[in-house]
Amino acid sequence: MSALLSRRNQVQWLVLLAVAVLLPTASLLWFMTRVIGDERLVVKQKLAALYQDKLSDAATKTAALFRARLAALDKLKPGSNPYAALRQLVLDSDGQGLLIQADDGALLYPQTAGASGVDVHSDSLLGPAWQAEFAARQYASAAALYGKFTSARDPQMAIAAMTGRSRSLARLGRLDDAIAECQRAALRTSINDAGVPARVTLENARLLLLSLLKQAGQTPAHAALFNQTVRALMADLYNPAAEQPLLPANQNLFVARKTLDALQGPFVFDNPKARDDLKKLADAEELSIAAAEARPISPGVYDEFLKTALDRTPTYALRHRAPSSTLLVLLPESAVASGLGGFQQAFNGSETTYRILDAADDYVAGDLRPPGKPFTVAALPASFPGWTAELYFEGSDVFEKAAKRQIAVYIWTGGVVILMVLLVAALAARAVSRQIRLNRMKNDFIATVSHELKTPLASMRVLVDTLLEGNIRDEAQAQEYLRLTARENERLSRMIDNFLAFSRMERNKQAFSITEADPAEIVGDAVESLRAKHNSQQCHLAVDLSDPLPDIKADHDAIVTVLVNLLDNACKYTAEEKKEISLKVYREGGFVCFAVSDNGIGMARRHLNKIFDSFYQVDNSLARKVEGCGLGLSIVKFIVNAHRGAITVDSKPGVGSTFTVLLPTGHRNGD
Repeated sequence: MSALLSRRNQVQWLVLLAVAVLLPTASLLWFMTRVIGDERLVVKQKLAALYQDKLSDAATKTAALFRARLAALDKLKPGSNPYAALRQLVLDSDGQGLLIQADDGALLYPQTAGASGVDVHSDSLLGPAWQAEFAARQYASAAALYGKFTSARDPQMAIAAMTGRSRSLARLGRLDDAIAECQRAALRTSINDAGVPARVTLENARLLLLSLLKQAGQTPAHAALFNQTVRALMADLYNPAAEQPLLPANQNLFVARKTLDALQGPFVFDNPKARDDLKKLADAEELSIAAAEARPISPGVYDEFLKTALDRTPTYALRHRAPSSTLLVLLPESAVASGLGGFQQAFNGSETTYRILDAADDYVAGDLRPPGKPFTVAALPASFPGWTAELYFEGSDVFEKAAKRQIAVYIWTGGVVILMVLLVAALAARAVSRQIRLNRMKNDFIATVSHELKTPLASMRVLVDTLLEGNIRDEAQAQEYLRLTARENERLSRMIDNFLAFSRMERNKQAFSITEADPAEIVGDAVESLRAKHNSQQCHLAVDLSDPLPDIKADHDAIVTVLVNLLDNACKYTAEEKKEISLKVYREGGFVCFAVSDNGIGMARRHLNKIFDSFYQVDNSLARKVEGCGLGLSIVKFIVNAHRGAITVDSKPGVGSTFTVLLPTGHRNGD
C-alpha cells in the first residue's frame, strides 16, 4: 500500500512539474507568434515615421520649385507679339506650348486664319497668266503674261508675278533663269507694311526658291543662296522683335514646317542651333493650336498641374494668372519631372527610391520600375491634385530585412528562454527525481536499519533472558551465551559507528588528521581488529607487504577504517566453505596501493558504478543472508576522496572481487 502511495506521489510531482513547464512555454510561444505576426506592421510604421521628415523636406522643396516656376511665368510679357513669350518659354525654359488669354477671355495666342493655297485668284490682274499656267499649261505664254506685272507697284502683285514667272520658266527647263527670277521675289525687303497677304506671298516665294535650289543641285553659289534664303525665313518666323506676329499662327506653322522639310535636303545649313530652335518652336506652336481647339482645362482652374492628351501626346497643362493676361502653359512629362526635383534632392544617396504618380495613377517621375512594394505613400502639395509619392527600398527589401532581423531576435530570445525553462525543468526534474530516490532509499534504509538493529537486540535479549532465568546446563554454556552476547554487541556498535560516520559525512563534519603514516602499521591494526572475526568464520587472510614502502599522507585511524570495511565485506561476501582473502600493499608511481581480493560471489558490471552510493545494496531485500545497510563502501569512498586518493573495483560474478585503494605517498620516503 505504501509503495502504491509513493508511486502516486511521484506521478503527482511529475504532473505538476510538466504543467509548470508546459504552461509558460505555451504562453511564450503564443506571445512570440503574435509578436512575429505584428512585427512587419510595426517595422513598417517605424520606417514610415522615420521617412516622414524626408517626405516633408521633399514636399517643401517641390513647392519652392513650383513657386519659382510661377514667378518665371509672371516675368513673361506677351504684349502684342506673343512670340517673345513663346520663345522664352520654349527655348529658355522647358515649356511645350502656350496659350494667352485676355482678361475678358478672348484668345490672344494662337490666332489662326483661313489657309490660301494660291497667291493669285482668277478675277485678279494676274488671272490670265494663272489660267495659261495651270489650265492651259502654256508655260511660255504664262511666263510672258507674268512678266508684265513683275515691276508692279503693289508688292504682293509684283512678288506673285515673279513667283509665277519663275514656276513657268522652271517647267520650260530654264532652271537657272527660274532661280534668278525667284531670287528677285524672295529677297525683297520692302514689304514690311504690306500686310499679311503680301507676307504670305513672300514666304511662298522663298519656299519655292529653296525647292528650285534643291532641284538644281549643289554648287557653292547655290549653297550660299540656300543659307541666305533660310535665314530670311527664320527672321520672319517667331520674330520676337516685331510689334506683332507677321503671320497668323497656322500660316506661320505651315511656313516653319516647309522650311524644316527643305532643311532635310542635300544642303547643309550653317546654323544647326537655329534649325533646332525652329523645330522646337514649330512643335510648340502646333501643340498650342491643338490646345486652343481642345480647351483642355476648365477656365476656373489655376496653378495646378493637370494631365491632358493633345494629338495623342501626354502633356501637362498649368493655367496661371499673370499680371497682364492669363497663361496656359503646356509642359512635357520631363518638365514636370524636373519640377519634382525636390524628391530627387531629398532621397539622393539614401537607401530609398521613389515613384510619383499623377491623379490617373500614371508614372510621372522617379523610378519607373521600383523593387517590391511601397512601404509608405504620401500626397503631394496642393499644386499637384491627386498626385502621390511612393517610397521603396532600393536594391533589396530593407523593410523585410529589418523585420526579419527583429523577428530573428525574438525567435532567438524566445528559444533561449524556452531552453532555459527546459533546462531549469530538467534540473528540477532531476532534483525531484533525486529527492524521490532519496526518499525511497531512506524508506528502505529505515526498514533495513530497523531490521538490522532489531536482529542483534533480539538475540542479546534472548541470551540475557536465558542467563537470568538460569536455563543453562553448565558454566561452559553460560560462557558461550556471554560470547554470543558480546559478538552481537560488537555488531551493534559497528553499525552505530557506521551510522554516525555517515551522519558526519552528510553534514561535512568529518575531520581528518593528515600526517605521515606508515602503511605497514595501518595494515597491522586493520588485520588485528578483524583477527577474531576471521578466525571464528574460518577466513584465511594472506597479507603481502612490499619492502620498502614509503609513508603516505593520511589519517591513520581513517585508513584503518577503510581497510576494515573492505576486509569485513570480503569475509561477508565469500562462501562459507573456503574463504580466501588477500591484502596486497605495493607502490605504484606516486601512490601506495592497498588491494583487497576475495573469492566470493562477485558482482555484475551494472552494479559497479552504484556500490559506492549511500544505502545501495546489491541485494536490498529484508530476507538477504548478509548483514549490513549499504553504508560501508560509501564511507570508504568518502575517506579515500578526502585523502586525494582513488578506489577501483574489479569483480566477476562467481569469481570474486578486488578493491584497490590508491593513496599519495608522503615526503619522508617518497620521491
